[in-house]
Amino acid sequence: IFQFDEGRSTFDGEISKENLLTFIKSNQLPLVIEFTEQTAPKIFGGDIKSHILMFVPKTAKDFQDKMDQFKKAAEGFKGKILFIFIDSDVDDNQRILEFFGLKKEECPTIRLITLEEEMTKYKPETSEITAENIITFCTDFTEGKLKPHLMSQDIPDDWDKNPVKVLVGKNFEEVAFDPAKNVFIEFYAPWCGHCKQLAPIWDQLGEKFKDNANIVVAKMDSTANEIEAVKVHSFPTLKFFPAGDDRKVIDYNGERTLDGFTKFLESGGKEGGAPAGDDEDEDSDDLDLDDAEDDSDVEEGHDEL
Repeated sequence: IFQFDEGRSTFDGEISKENLLTFIKSNQLPLVIEFTEQTAPKIFGGDIKSHILMFVPKTAKDFQDKMDQFKKAAEGFKGKILFIFIDSDVDDNQRILEFFGLKKEECPTIRLITLEEEMTKYKPETSEITAENIITFCTDFTEGKLKPHLMSQDIPDDWDKNPVKVLVGKNFEEVAFDPAKNVFIEFYAPWCGHCKQLAPIWDQLGEKFKDNANIVVAKMDSTANEIEAVKVHSFPTLKFFPAGDDRKVIDYNGERTLDGFTKFLESGGKEGGAPAGDDEDEDSDDLDLDDAEDDSDVEEGHDEL
């Protein structure tokens, strides 16, 4: 028997090892759990990989009402979706808000994420937080009716004025998959130490090829822009989109030097490249939700979200 905020949970099914394990796993966490440094390992280390998050300031006058609605909706999804609330006023939680493209003033709000091989985010159509709306949102998710929510910034007016072009979700497809261009893109995070080290070299590369009509050097902030064609798990991620109509993508795995990048581009993506998804780069900053620390000044090892 487990005693949590929803009261007593008693096993009443057919007694078997499998059924008991399922019962224990689905009841070892409360219906709604707060995201904290202490609870993070339980949240991310558990078997339930679908998480619905309510971002809400604890100081809000209607905090308890929102929690009551959230908890009521959670009852029907125990063991299927983990219900988590995040105090949006806590400084340590700001990186998680950024990961979802949220600002404090947009809270309270709801998001859903799946933590399978690919992290996929979902956003409800309505901003009103009621048990009925949350149940509808979760039901549509479990029935596969939801489309992923892909973030995008607006296209900057000067996105193509400098040697390194600035891409966002809204202009990515037309630039990256332009059949007449060879496009080399850095997917970065503003807080990433390795990206900051790479920035001056990437600018030099853009300058070197700025007059080449067939080559585009570009960058995209992957913390604010998401695309279906490329899933970014670490920063910086460097990918080459060669000219042609086959939407081919080549990972860059060579040295992060001006000479290495130049040879790669001049060889048409052959020298220093590999088919997309082949190798993990150890000198990258991992995108991980289970650590909200800001390690933006780390030069070796990993920066984690």
